[in-house]
Formats: sequence, C-alpha cells, structure tokens
Amino acid sequence: MPPGTKRKALHGSARPERKGNNAELRLFFDSKRSAPRNQLSAHLRRFFWQYYERNGRRFPWRRKRTSAFRLLLAETLLKQTNASDVVPVWVSLVRRYPTPATLARAHRASLLRLLEPLGLQRQRCVALTSMARAIVSGFSGGVPRQIDDLLSLPYVGLYSACALASFSHGTRVPIVDANVLRVLSRLTGDDYGRDLRRNQDVWSLAWAILPRKRFAAHNYGLLDFSALVCTTRNPACARCTLRRKCGYGGSRANDPESKLREVVRESEGAI
Repeated sequence: MPPGTKRKALHGSARPERKGNNAELRLFFDSKRSAPRNQLSAHLRRFFWQYYERNGRRFPWRRKRTSAFRLLLAETLLKQTNASDVVPVWVSLVRRYPTPATLARAHRASLLRLLEPLGLQRQRCVALTSMARAIVSGFSGGVPRQIDDLLSLPYVGLYSACALASFSHGTRVPIVDANVLRVLSRLTGDDYGRDLRRNQDVWSLAWAILPRKRFAAHNYGLLDFSALVCTTRNPACARCTLRRKCGYGGSRANDPESKLREVVRESEGAI
C-alpha cells in the first residue's frame, strides 16, 4: 500500500496513528523500485539460504507454526542481546503471556522480574506492553500483516516489520539490520554508513539479492552468516567461501580479483 493511503480500521476498531515511520515507509517502497537489475551475482541469491540449510542456528521462535505474536516478542527481546541469552526468557514470557491481551494486562512488577536477566528490563517492559496494547486496541488482538500496519505499532521499526512479514506471514521482503549492513558493506567494499533508516542503497541491494523463493531461509541465512562468520571483530575470512568475491575478505588476502563488483557485472538474471 503506498504511503499515505488510509485503510479502514479492522473490525471497526480505531487504528493506531503512525508516529515517525513515514520516512521508513518511503525508504521501503523506494528501495524496492530502485533495486539494481542484472548487476548482482545470482550466486548470492542462492548462497544465503543454502548456508542456512547447512549451518543455520535453531531457536525455538524459528520453529514452524510459531505465532506472529511470539515472533514479535522474540524480535523485541533480541535487540542488543545475544540470542542464546534470550531463549530461556522468551520461553518463560510466551508461557506466562501467550496472547497480546494477556501481555497488555501484565502486572508490571512480575514482567520486570521476568525480563531482569536480559537487562534493560524497564525499557523492554514498556515496549512489550505498549505493543500488546496497540495490537489489542487497534487490530482486535491480532498482529497485523502489512508493513505499514506493523510500522504503526510502537517500538517496531522497519527491520522488525520486515522480519515479521518474512518469517511469520510469508511475505517476500528483505531484512536489514546492523549485522546485515556489515555483511553487505564488506561484500561490496562500499561504506553504507550506519543509519539504516535513511540508507536506500543498502536496502536496494538487499532487494536485489533476495531470491523469489526461500526468501525466509535467505534472510535467516544472512543473520546467521553475520553472527557465525562475518562477525564484527575477527571475521572468519580464511574459511569463508565468499572470500574471493568479497571486497573485504579478498583484500585481506591480497586477491586483486576479489571485488564483488567485478563479478556481478557478468551475472545474469533479474531479481
């Protein structure tokens, strides 16, 4: 749905007003329209989902039939936190608050105690209860499916909205967080900066390498590759199979033919 288009409230309930996300919506739509064609290696559109099938991490929120609400809880807890630390807290959270309605009514002290092992429990408590109340009041208790509706929820940004759409609702959309940005910056040898909210180039690249099928596995593969191989510090370039196509790993190995941009010019096939 184009930005600014009004949608009727679901089941007659008042739809929450969008606050500060119009720029993210424009970025999402503009980056899709401007995604480069015939310039990126088809290899990347296969690599990441294949990597996930061979090496992907297995977390409980990645299981089939995990509800969109439970996935939203996981995405909220995962912010600035190691995934392995999130697992026990997430399990306790979804058992105690299985629906948006139960979380919206949560006793603050109880929720704070549950979140305490992860730190930042006050901020997380406010975010979780605010999202739950918005889902109950604006969407009759069901997590919305559309990107613009997801962005209307408090504390949900473009990455989280796309993650929900891709992993839970089966929508073909890319995801870009700081870790994905790092991988794509290193592959291309380009500096995309750090502000994902205004970086159309990196989102356009994410669209360009997104496969038409297996896009959820592709997105998980990008996340896991960034966590296991292309890490912030001491990336495992020596064992990375993308090294010879990588502007970062290839240059570390003094490989003059490593730049991805030299390979993608010869690639075939559109998005």
